[in-house]
Amino acid sequence: MEIILNNVYYESKVREENINNITYTFKNSITFVNGISLKLIKELLFLEKEYLGNVYLSSRANKKDIAYLNNSPVFKKDNLYEELEYLNKIYKLNYSNLNKKISDSIRMANLDMSYMYKEFDDMTANELKLCSLVRALFLNPKVIILDFFEKNLSNNIVEYIKKLVYKLNKMYDKNIIICSNNIDIYLNIIKDIVIFDKGNIVYQGNDLYNSKIYKYIDEPNIVSFIKYLDRKGHKFDRYIDIKELLKAIYRDVENKWDI
Repeated sequence: MEIILNNVYYESKVREENINNITYTFKNSITFVNGISLKLIKELLFLEKEYLGNVYLSSRANKKDIAYLNNSPVFKKDNLYEELEYLNKIYKLNYSNLNKKISDSIRMANLDMSYMYKEFDDMTANELKLCSLVRALFLNPKVIILDFFEKNLSNNIVEYIKKLVYKLNKMYDKNIIICSNNIDIYLNIIKDIVIFDKGNIVYQGNDLYNSKIYKYIDEPNIVSFIKYLDRKGHKFDRYIDIKELLKAIYRDVENKWDI
């Protein structure tokens, strides 16, 4: 399911919340976004703020179909089981085996069953974030928005979440939208890039080696390194996977040794 912005205008004192007559479609892809508030996009989509233009979905949906995951999740109930039981009733999900669905969602978020009844008040900020991921998986949304979700999470957890959302996009056609200041983390999964600045789109595409992107965000280490090799006369393909680059360097050294 796509999120479509058609000639959208919204003015705010907050830089990341300005939108200057933007037309853009968040396709069923894995899109890296920077320079705009994804929370604002969600609010405009559900008419929580007044704006000019149109923000709409490519197919009929309700709030449960848009999962917005950030660093400050809010829950209605005291623990995960009660939260998901409540949502099951509110959205009339009618799961035939509610306990199994809850357990499967917890496992899919790489948590153990102790979190089913653990009180939210006894959890760390990162545990609450992962519980919000469980909630999203339980609701089976069509769009998943990760808004700086990687902040303060361990590398292992971030890598697991990357594999999970990649699978959800590839196998189940979920629309994944990732907002972050660190494109380096997501290089090996993103398919599209859109960069905003002062309410305008300054780049859209999928060329990670386009220097225009890095006027607004930090250049990934692997991109900088390959550009450095290029300046030194070593020509390599535009790799985004460090392991593949190391293999290429090894082959290059081998070939020169044979000569």
